[in-house]
Amino acid sequence: MNKERRKYSRLRDPLPVVVRSINRREKPFQFNSITQDIGAGGLCAVAPRLLRLGEKINLHIRFAVPGSNPPQAPSASARAVVLRTEKRPDGTCVFAASFLFRHTH
Repeated sequence: MNKERRKYSRLRDPLPVVVRSINRREKPFQFNSITQDIGAGGLCAVAPRLLRLGEKINLHIRFAVPGSNPPQAPSASARAVVLRTEKRPDGTCVFAASFLFRHTH
């Protein structure tokens, strides 16, 4: 049996997320997406275009589950790095990103 082992459990409810970064030409870009899953270590979502492996992105996640009032739902912002991408036939991309944490001493 090949079970996937994760360090953190995952929430599979779709959550709205805004992704921001700067492309190779140093032009800012932004898109809205919905998470496929999210955990304490990172998330998986869909992008309208292929993201680069290692690309650093800024995320704003709204914890609005079905039946809640999205504008009043709690939110969080995080910096992340793209770890995995999978191009789809329609030109979109499923990506996995790991949150970057700051460690203080």
